[in-house]
Amino acid sequence: MKKLIKAIIITFSFLNAKIIDKVVASVNGEPITSYEVNQTYNQLKIDKIQALNYLIDKKILEEEIKKRGISVDEFDVENTLEKIAQKNGMSLFEFKSILKERGELEKLTLQIKDNLLKEKLFSQIVNSKLRVSDKEIKNYYQNHKNEFTTFKNIQVVAYYSKIPQKLEEIKKSPLISDKNIITETKVFEYNEVPLNLMYLFKNTKQGEFTPIINNGANYVTFYIVRKDGKVELSLKDVKNLVANKIIKEKRDRILKEYFSKLKNQADIKIYN
Repeated sequence: MKKLIKAIIITFSFLNAKIIDKVVASVNGEPITSYEVNQTYNQLKIDKIQALNYLIDKKILEEEIKKRGISVDEFDVENTLEKIAQKNGMSLFEFKSILKERGELEKLTLQIKDNLLKEKLFSQIVNSKLRVSDKEIKNYYQNHKNEFTTFKNIQVVAYYSKIPQKLEEIKKSPLISDKNIITETKVFEYNEVPLNLMYLFKNTKQGEFTPIINNGANYVTFYIVRKDGKVELSLKDVKNLVANKIIKEKRDRILKEYFSKLKNQADIKIYN
């Protein structure tokens, strides 16, 4: 009797597993199961149609990466992990130890590897096609002048710390006192501020904190006290910034067109 019950349980488990792992779609013969769709749906917090489309795109990407012979070595992954550790004020050893304790090291490592593979693929697709002329830069500047208007002068309070978590606390409770944080009130003319910092200030509202950034020696966030006046930046001042904006737009367009073509050529089947 016990053997019969055990056999029924095994059979039921097998059938149940088959139902959970039902193939719901395929891309060039590669299956996508209902289990994968549910897993993606839960992880990304998107609906199941979006989850299925995400997995279809993922299969197409993986196939193209394999076709082009693109790979990532462990050094690249470790290097990226180390950069993330440094941004969080930790050594690589400390960072990996914390991730191991949380059971998240393998997941993050796989995610980094996946991102690096995609970035290498994207570079192969777009690099040879990215060219920006002086005429394009000038036209973009003329047509988007509002993007290159900024404050004449600005007053900020800078909060410095070697521990980024302390700055997160300050952003929630600005009046707290902490020996790990140094504060400094500054007033800048627009032309005294590096361009990247100017846009950080420009895009942060008065009475709010900027995102936390690493300035090399410390982490810093700025509280915007006030902004006065308005100045239009010259093309000479923003030429590199304009070129980068055009490159990003071109890159996004090239990738969208390329993967739209790949998707149209792929043998995609959806099953009931």
